[in-house]
Parts: sequence; C-alpha cells; structure tokens
Amino acid sequence: MTPPAAAFERSTTSPVAQPAPASPNALAELWRTLQNAIRARVQPEQFETWFRRATLVHADAEQVRLAVQNGFTRDWLTSYYRDVLDQAVQQTLGGPRRVEFVVDPELIVRASRDSTDVRDPARPASPPQVNGTRTSSQPSPDRRASSAEASAPLRIESSGGLLWSSDVNLNPKYTFDNFVVGPCNRFAHAAAVGVSEAPGKAYNPFFLHGNVGLGKTHLLQSLCFSLLERDPKTRILYLSCETFVNHFINALENGDLAKFRNKYRNVDVLVVDDIHLLANKERTQEEFFHTFNTLYQSGKQIVLSSDSPPKDIPTLQERLVSRFKWGLVTEIEPPCYETRMAILKRKSRERGREIPDEVARLLAERVESNIRELEGAVVKLIGYSSLAGAPISVDLARDALRELFEMRKGAPSMEDILALVTEHFGVKLSELQSKKRTNAVAYPRQIAMYLARQITRHSLEEIGGFFGGRDHSTVIYAVDKVGQLVQEDESVRALVDGFMQRLQGPGR
Repeated sequence: MTPPAAAFERSTTSPVAQPAPASPNALAELWRTLQNAIRARVQPEQFETWFRRATLVHADAEQVRLAVQNGFTRDWLTSYYRDVLDQAVQQTLGGPRRVEFVVDPELIVRASRDSTDVRDPARPASPPQVNGTRTSSQPSPDRRASSAEASAPLRIESSGGLLWSSDVNLNPKYTFDNFVVGPCNRFAHAAAVGVSEAPGKAYNPFFLHGNVGLGKTHLLQSLCFSLLERDPKTRILYLSCETFVNHFINALENGDLAKFRNKYRNVDVLVVDDIHLLANKERTQEEFFHTFNTLYQSGKQIVLSSDSPPKDIPTLQERLVSRFKWGLVTEIEPPCYETRMAILKRKSRERGREIPDEVARLLAERVESNIRELEGAVVKLIGYSSLAGAPISVDLARDALRELFEMRKGAPSMEDILALVTEHFGVKLSELQSKKRTNAVAYPRQIAMYLARQITRHSLEEIGGFFGGRDHSTVIYAVDKVGQLVQEDESVRALVDGFMQRLQGPGR
C-alpha cells in the first residue's frame, strides 16, 4: 500500500499551476500518520485533550489546515504546540508546511463523515452500532478489554440516530451507568432517565441548568444514548446554541430559511446546549420560538441546557421563558463530599489505577465545586505517578497537585465575588450577564472578572461562563484593562484592594 505521505507528494507535484487538494480518503490516512508523529512528541493526556478531536481538512504543497472545536483550542495550539506540529508535519510530509487552524465543529463532523475510518488501527473498521455493545449497559468482554474503543466518539447514520448536522460526538463514557448519582444530582438524573423512557410526553421540554463542570453534558449524552438504545431510528439533532445562531444567520444571508426550518423541525429530539446564548438575539429568539412550537405540537422531545434557569437569562422573551417552564426545569448542583469521593474513585478506576481512600479524601476536601476539576486532578495524579515510578500516596498527591494545596481552604467563590460587586455598584446579576455595554454595567463586570481571575481557580472560559457565556478573550481584555487601571488610578487601586480584603479577610 502506498504510504499516505508519498501519495500526497504525488498529488502536489502534478504539472498544474495549483496542486489538487488531497481527497477525503487521502486526508484521513495522512491525518492518521500525522497523529502518530504528534503522539511521539507529547504526553498521552496532552494528545487526548488537544489533538484527538481536531482533524485535517486541507493539505497541499504549501500548507496544512486543521479544524478545531473552538477558539480556545486554536489559541492554545498556536501558543504551546506550534513547534510540535511543525516538526510532525515536516516528518510526515518530508518538508515544512504552513500550519493553519480553522474553528468549525461542523467541519470536523463533515470530515469524519466523508473520510474513511481515521481511528487507531487497533479499532474496528466498521462504524459502531447503536443497538450493539457500544451502548449496552453490560459491556461485552471485547469492550472491557479495549480502552481505545471505549473512548472512541460515536457517530450514527443520518437515516436515524445522531444526525450529521449535529456539532457533537456522543462519548460512549457518558452513559447513565457511568454517572455517579448523589444528593446534588439525583433529581436531575431521574428526570433525564424519565425523558429517555417517554420522550415527548411527561417532561417536555426538559430544561437542565447548573454551573460549569457539574455533569450537564454527561446527562444530556446519557439521555441520547438511552433513546438510541431503545430505538436506533430516533432522529436526534444535538448542537450548541451558538451553532443554531450561526445556522440561522447563514440562512438569512443565503435565503435558505425553508431549508433551515426543515432541518430543525424534522427531528424526533432536539438537544440544544447553552441555550442562554439566545440572550440579546431577537431575530434568533423569534425563529427558535416557532421551531419550539412546531416540535412541541408534534409531540417531539425538546432538551435544553443552560448555566442559569430560564427566568435569569437576560433579555429572553417572556413567551420563551414561559415555554421553557412548560415541562420540567431542574438544577444540577455542586457535588457533596460523599459524591466527590465516589466520583474520584470511579474516575481513577476508569483509568486502571484506583487511588487510595486517604488520597481521595484529601482531594474531595480540596475540590468542592467542579467535577471536571476532580477528573483533572485524577488524570494529573495518575500521570505524575507513572512518570515518577512511584505509588500514589498523600505525599505524592501534595507534590503533583501543589497548586491545589497552596490554595487556602474556604477561598472566596464566584458567587461571593458576584454578590459583593452587585451590592457595591447597585447592579443586578442579570445585567452583568447581559450584553449591555454601558459603563454602569461594563465597569462592574470587568471588576468582577478581574477579581475572579485573581482569587479563584476558574479558567478563563469558566469565568466567561458566569457572565452570559462570554469567551476567554473578553475575560483577558477585562483583566488587562482593570490591571492597568489599578496601576495608574489610585481610586481604582483602593477599590480593588478593598474588595480583595473583604473577600479574602485580613492576613490572607
């Protein structure tokens, strides 16, 4: 068989002015080879985090173009993995190429659909089946034996299942069986199970809200898996609200509203993540209102998620707020101590290294509000243990997760910051989360973002999530601006210092 790089070189040396781009099959094979070159240069967890969900969408004699899920991933790869990519491209293609990125979740899906299997050679070549072992509550021995297969995202044929126009992949790990149920999420879990057992009936719409990293995505995908396990022909459209907005804008520009409406209204289940992003988008709210009505009246299931309940989404039309409350609105809350312990034990077992009870207790006491942080701590601890060749212990955990233990227990939360800022400036939380840019709102918002960056462990994206779903670049701008004002303006410095003292207390 001709190596992918050789086949690519032949296509780029044809006697035409511009080389023909590689075919989907050639791109898929080339991307697999390029992934192997990248794997050799990074840690496994780095590859899984930053490269597994990317895809190669273009390659010629001058450049290669990778599609990534979001702007944060693009910026991170540009800042920290540029050399790795340049070296891997040069090794694979026999010479340097300009590496470019395009942010397009749907392009990743289309490339996956149009190409041949780009998974690891050890994985089966045939697509996973919804009614096979991939979604069974009792995995087969083959599934238990293959961690690579278990982590492969699921795509389903467009005649039924997760539609190709969805901008997500279903993760086989995100099933009800793998969801750790505790007091904080028991009702949300039971409601999601109820929706999967009787779609379009008792709980329609199903509106799930909660802060970042508490398991909303896990529950939504578990619901989809359960629906497909019961009926593989169920047509599910699962996408982010941002994608819905972008599709609507494109339909307006291209005069394709009929096609847009057919796409969104000819489904059995519509799942929209981050529905709070509809705020301040009047035309899109109008279109979603009619889409909602059409699906609801047809007995189709609507599933929505948000970081806040319907009534707290700024500028959301009252008729949408009312409809979102027709079915069941439920909150998923931060995990209690016992639930955090169970999550830590489950996550470590999934990675083949169950952590000792005393280490789990230590981590459960330190990470109180975010399941993703718990999982990140487990991944880092297991990786550190493997690299150091030492067993997992309390001392190893303190060394590997030093920044976690340097943080004072009981540090101010995001809620503390928001309560203090809204009280001082006399603004509402909904205004801070709105798109208002008047100085009376923008200035308190920037101060709150600056404080959050200084005294919490939230990422830029998580901080932006507390302020109406703003992206990380907006947070960076706010932090830089307030930081400059603190240096140049004594009144601002005194204000910020006063906030810090009230939040952290004396002596901190």
